[in-house]
Amino acid sequence: VPKYGNDDARVDRYAGRWGDRYAELVEQHATIRGGVYQPGFYTVSAHVPMGAHVGATPDGRHAGAPLADGGLSPTAGRDRRGATAVLQSVSKLDLKLASNGTLLNMKFLPSFFAGEQALDKFVLLLRGFCRLHIPHVQFNVVSAATLRAAQANPEEYRSLVVRVAGYSAYFTELDQELQNEIIARTEFGDAN
Repeated sequence: VPKYGNDDARVDRYAGRWGDRYAELVEQHATIRGGVYQPGFYTVSAHVPMGAHVGATPDGRHAGAPLADGGLSPTAGRDRRGATAVLQSVSKLDLKLASNGTLLNMKFLPSFFAGEQALDKFVLLLRGFCRLHIPHVQFNVVSAATLRAAQANPEEYRSLVVRVAGYSAYFTELDQELQNEIIARTEFGDAN
């Protein structure tokens, strides 16, 4: 079954419809001062507690599991066609509707940056991000193995900082459920 984050028009079309409808619904409500609420496609870190109250979803997410982090990010592990495919899927949403902001998280293995052409690959990815008019992306460059080691030995990893969802934090100071969600995020090893 196709999943969002893989540059598949069949699925990305539904994500676009969801974004359009969400923005429409948010803008129907007045603020206490008579203004209009502005939609944003981000969760900060509410995707973990919100997921605890949401049933299973069509993408294979189990009931009670964290929702997709960020707001624009695919559900962890569902994006299988690489970082470029994620950017392509995100670009199919009408991001101008999110006047209150957007958030896309991407996690890269340190090996992505190894070798002579690593920086060139990353620059190409960033240029694609800009060309697709995606307003925000944040990166983690860390492996799940390192994060698991930090969970097991927090004293040895006190200085390990990660991007969470619109902010940075010391990994060892996050609650375990949020740590587990960050560990589960898709790791990109190359820019295909």
